[in-house]
Amino acid sequence: MSFPNTPPEGINPIEGLDAEQIALLLLASIAFEELGLAHVINAEAEKLQGAIGTLVDENGDPVNPSIQAGSLAELLAANREVERMLRTVIKKEMLLEFKFENVLDLIGTLPCQPMIQMTTTNTANPCVVNTTGTVTCSRQLVSSPVTITFNLFLNGVPAGQFINNFPNGNFNTGFFIFGAPFTGVLTIVATTTVNGETVSTSNSINIINCVPGAGVAGSGESVIVMQSAEATQMTLDGGCDCLDHQ
Repeated sequence: MSFPNTPPEGINPIEGLDAEQIALLLLASIAFEELGLAHVINAEAEKLQGAIGTLVDENGDPVNPSIQAGSLAELLAANREVERMLRTVIKKEMLLEFKFENVLDLIGTLPCQPMIQMTTTNTANPCVVNTTGTVTCSRQLVSSPVTITFNLFLNGVPAGQFINNFPNGNFNTGFFIFGAPFTGVLTIVATTTVNGETVSTSNSINIINCVPGAGVAGSGESVIVMQSAEATQMTLDGGCDCLDHQ
């Protein structure tokens, strides 16, 4: 096994870290110590292989045959040395477990750091886009109900606002472009609040040759954006209270 590499500039204290970053550094330090112990265990295994004569190189040739035990007493002595070293490794593992549990306790006291991630894709219908995403709290999916506000813009001009409630941090919704033919950029800004902290994200997607069906309210005069289910209802009702884009 090769030895772990450290940065050439060394590992130096970093100022301005928040509690979550400190916890991640502590977890990384535990991982490095575990890697070091793995190298120790591997070395002890090779020591025993050498003592019994089964340590070979890539070509199958014995490695340093002189270290092979010449008697039962020498073999038992090598085994005792390995046993003592493994006892030390076990003690170190126990200390690392205590350190790991302390870090977990620290993580449990950290305030939620919400984040919203969103992806918008075109569909087979050039007038329809699908938006999916997640709302997380300290990298964990929010399990409680989430309210998300979607603000939509066509070529930078406001074209609608929708407020949706979702059972958890997973969300999926679609948007229809109605009215006059449209080619341009649709931008969706999603905003939500988790534990009193508001976060937002945005996606922009190109709309090419969107020609809404004839007979739709406002056709040929303006462009409006609706959510998929509401667009279907508008067609049935013959009306819409969405914000127009002139």
